Parts: sequence; structure tokens; C-alpha cells
Amino acid sequence: MATTAGDVTIVPTSNDWTEFNVMDVDGTVRISARKGDVTVSDGKETVTLAQGQETTRDESSAPSSDKKGHKNRKTAAGASPGATGGILNSPYAIGIGGAAVVGLTAWAIFRDDDPVSPAKP
Repeated sequence: MATTAGDVTIVPTSNDWTEFNVMDVDGTVRISARKGDVTVSDGKETVTLAQGQETTRDESSAPSSDKKGHKNRKTAAGASPGATGGILNSPYAIGIGGAAVVGLTAWAIFRDDDPVSPAKP
């Protein structure tokens, strides 16, 4: 079974069981031969990709150009910023938690064992 992504064609080299991955991200096709060999053709050249190897190809063999002769490619957004810590690591949460611990400890130490209402005779 042949697979096509843009102008890139991927074909297994034999009729045996073959596994390969094809990902097309922003005009670049990434091919990974997982089990068995595959042939990769982009219109300019044809190569055989052995089991376990990976390669990338431009999606189009005849890329469009702008007035300056550069390829028209989308600019990918950068990675999202990483986490800065949990909400319980904030100074406010630490202060509130500390005050709660001190308050409960003081209540436990200073409470009176006598009941609030007098006992009935």
C-alpha cells in the first residue's frame, strides 16, 4: 500500500508486513520505518529507508517562492511556557496555611476542659 503526503510518496519495498509512520507538519513530511523497508520518493530523488531509520522531506518538490526567492512557509509558534509551580506554592497560600496551623495549635493548647454551661445537679 502506497502512502502520499504532498508530493512525497512512500511505498513498502516488499509484500511482507511493514509498519511506517508519516507525519506532515508545516510543509515538512517526517517518515519513520518501524518494521520493514520503505521507498521514499519526493519527485527529485528516490531513497530506500531501512527498518528503524527516519528521514524528512519537503512536502512539495517545487516550492513556491516569494519575491525575494525564499520559500513561503508558515512561522510556527513557539512552545507554550512551562508551569511555574503549584498554586499551593504561592506566598499567600503558605501564609494562610501557616496561620491555620498556628491557630489550631493555640486553640488545642489553651482550651478549657470545663463545659461552657454549668452541670445540672
